[in-house]
Amino acid sequence: MYTPKHFLLDDPALQRQLVAEHPLALLVAANAQDPAAPPLALHLPMVWVEEGGQSWLEGHLARGNPHLASLAEGQALRLAFTGPDAYVSPAHYDSPLNVPTWNYLALEVEGRLQFVDEPMAKDRLLKRLIQPRDPAYIPQWLGLPEDFQQRLLSAIVGLRVELTSVRAKAKLSQNRAAGERQRLIEHFDAGASPAMARWMRQLGL
Repeated sequence: MYTPKHFLLDDPALQRQLVAEHPLALLVAANAQDPAAPPLALHLPMVWVEEGGQSWLEGHLARGNPHLASLAEGQALRLAFTGPDAYVSPAHYDSPLNVPTWNYLALEVEGRLQFVDEPMAKDRLLKRLIQPRDPAYIPQWLGLPEDFQQRLLSAIVGLRVELTSVRAKAKLSQNRAAGERQRLIEHFDAGASPAMARWMRQLGL
């Protein structure tokens, strides 16, 4: 990901926030069974886990997903997350001698894949995925018949990605004058992208 220094988002807390707010990742990996085949590209929700001084991302695939057979334990892969994005019109700039652009937030992770297939570990993984979005569902899950829970757990394979590198970009008009940025914030707030306006304010722009 091309990231000029003034667009670099290197605060780990903000990187985790971006993933929490936009958890649907694009997983890109080589086909482990056929290296000559096109790379795999899978969309799946992920959660960022911090535990015992370690960080990883985790999600799951259906056991019946044919792409699962093309993934291998320990293989390198990439996850890409896309945050808010919005068109930027030069009408908001001080000078007419400008062109349109696009503002956006994105995060890319490189890591190594581990499969999670032990039932209790998968149960914990699912709870971590569900908790931020639908905490009220956890008691419902716990109340389901045990054999039903086990059938559902056996139908998925957990994925854990041990992080080897993280790079995030926040292209939010940092290279523009303060007055231009303020007009953009007001424009985004008015309906074009309130989430973009919120991020710009959070980063002090």
